[in-house]
Amino acid sequence: MKAIVSLVGTQDTTVARHRPGTDGAAVSVRVGGALIYIKDVETAQSFQAAWQAAAQHARDLPVRSDPLHLRPMRGVDEPVVMMDAAGMPPAFARLEQRPGQPACVWVTHGRIVFAVHDHAALATTGAAFRQADRLAATVLPPEVDLRARYQAAAAVRGLLAAPPRRNGDHPPRPAAAARPDRAAGSSIEQAR
Repeated sequence: MKAIVSLVGTQDTTVARHRPGTDGAAVSVRVGGALIYIKDVETAQSFQAAWQAAAQHARDLPVRSDPLHLRPMRGVDEPVVMMDAAGMPPAFARLEQRPGQPACVWVTHGRIVFAVHDHAALATTGAAFRQADRLAATVLPPEVDLRARYQAAAAVRGLLAAPPRRNGDHPPRPAAAARPDRAAGSSIEQAR
């Protein structure tokens, strides 16, 4: 199920950090009644890139939008949507222009789709995700780069390995073991 959040005019946004530097660290972005908890730096960068792509469509958006795009629903003051985002869920922007209707930019973040109807909505929401991207770099622990880990392990193995031999060098031979006395025989022979 996807949630569509329509944005018209200047948005009420909040960006906050939660439990910085821990395994439960997150950066939250609230846009009206939509709340997204971003759990990794890559997801923050991906969401920011989607808003940058949306900004490229800004020239096609109206400066001011018709407030009738946000008709109140009977019995519902303001819908609320929350999502945890990690592992780079789909994030992209696309422009929709239907004949005879104003343009709209659709910005998708996983299961939340923002329908951006004007410049003010794009500017304020895009600024919130830019701030979240900057904050994520200081709040969220970096992903472990496995290539770096493998390179470090190879370097350690190289340091602990025996030095390379030259052609004339032979490994030392173990000391000759004492020959058992033939009369005593081996323990296996005695057991027979």
